[in-house]
Amino acid sequence: MQMIPTIARISFAFGVLLVTWLSLIPGEDLPGIGPWDKLLHAAAYAALALTGGLGFRGRRSAATVAVGLLALGSLLEVIQAAIPGREASVADASANAVGIAFGLAAAGAGHLLLRRYQPGSG
Repeated sequence: MQMIPTIARISFAFGVLLVTWLSLIPGEDLPGIGPWDKLLHAAAYAALALTGGLGFRGRRSAATVAVGLLALGSLLEVIQAAIPGREASVADASANAVGIAFGLAAAGAGHLLLRRYQPGSG
């Protein structure tokens, strides 16, 4: 159980790098995602929030993860306006926010389950 926060932090760092890279490459280099764009935004940021939430415990940490991811997503959207084949999108930023909320909720549930099923807890 002690390995979970470490694995989550490593996954979070890798995920942030991956999302940043995918957000900054030119549009013509992106794989075709069709109508799934908003769902993929929400899923990516949910995964980031889940791993960040599991890696860094506590309400204050969850708020820091949420604010940090919202800032990252918003900054990447603004930068995309200057990248060929990309555009800034409020709808994408909104999908990111929905994903963050779901991811942190899942992380909170994960913390409860881990606490409940720790060896020696009952």
